[in-house]
Amino acid sequence: MAKYVHGLIILLLLVGAFSWSQSVSDVPIEIDAPVHPMPVKANGKVHLLYELHLTNLRAMGLEVTRLEVSDGAVGKLAEYTGPELASLIGNPGASADATGNQVIGGGTRAVMFLDVTFQSPASIPQKLIHRLCFRTQSVDAQDKCIDDVFVSVHLSPAIVLSPPLRGEGWIALNGLSNTVGHRRTLVVVNGKMHMAQRFATDWSRVGSDGLAFRGDPGNTANWSPYGAEVLAVADAVAVDVKDGIPDNNPAADKKAIPITLETVGGNYVILDLRNGFYAFYAHLKPKSIRVKVGDKVHRGEVLALLGNSGNSDAPHLHFHVTDGNSPLGAEGVPFVFESFEQQGFLSSKSQLISGGWKPDPKNITKVQNEMPADNAVVRFP
Repeated sequence: MAKYVHGLIILLLLVGAFSWSQSVSDVPIEIDAPVHPMPVKANGKVHLLYELHLTNLRAMGLEVTRLEVSDGAVGKLAEYTGPELASLIGNPGASADATGNQVIGGGTRAVMFLDVTFQSPASIPQKLIHRLCFRTQSVDAQDKCIDDVFVSVHLSPAIVLSPPLRGEGWIALNGLSNTVGHRRTLVVVNGKMHMAQRFATDWSRVGSDGLAFRGDPGNTANWSPYGAEVLAVADAVAVDVKDGIPDNNPAADKKAIPITLETVGGNYVILDLRNGFYAFYAHLKPKSIRVKVGDKVHRGEVLALLGNSGNSDAPHLHFHVTDGNSPLGAEGVPFVFESFEQQGFLSSKSQLISGGWKPDPKNITKVQNEMPADNAVVRFP
């Protein structure tokens, strides 16, 4: 009996080992999704924005050749190869104009920035399944793939906020998109990498003439958004405030003060929105902040005036929501505005200077519970 049991155990171990080895890949890549996606609606579609961190644990470089995303039910949701795949990949520490993004050098990391879209919230799966293929940089190079890389989806709806500004002509510069600077900015704070600006927007403005400024651009008062009232997006508590940083001259190459992790946001306010969400308002006008730490504020209350302080080239309001009380040392989370009118889109950012943008009354639409997409022009109630 003992001999039989011993043989059965060995057989079970062998069967288990065989099953396990069949699903194992020997590609020396560690794949991690540090933040699980949450759905957010923008421009009529539901987006899941998230990142895959790929770390090459060997000396030889590896080239990413294919990415497939599926949901396990409907099937394949997206497939990327060639230049389209390369456009999704960033190499931390490399220059912005670096080429060859698909090659992950030995002992280095690449970050894959993904935006998977759906037609409705009902079609979003509980998890996304990834298949990644790699090619070694050797004479006998061949593709090897890693299957069943799972990323769970947080199906909780995005937090609903009232607008941080009033009036028309507000432009969602660097807004929701998979390619803008906010989306690709990784910041290390206290030894940990974060993407606080994953869903950030820089709110600029055009006047009735379609211009962002008129006259001397070095005079901040000549800019359409400058001095606008910045509003509380919810009933909240002010938990961090910075003031006293001078505005920059929009026409100067040099900032008013050196830009560091402490000064990058300029004058700012952070509101605790409760339930683990924090709203960050940056680049405010110096000495215009009307709240202090500990103050309770109400939805629509004026917090400060829009300025051009910190790492800002022209007057605008940088706004984002995170999961922690830190300007950049937290993770950006999605949010939507309860109501706004979409007046159109800028065809290019050069229109801010050259003018010519006018809303088309026939194409103005009322939008509810969405996030404005990149370059959308909106009117807030």
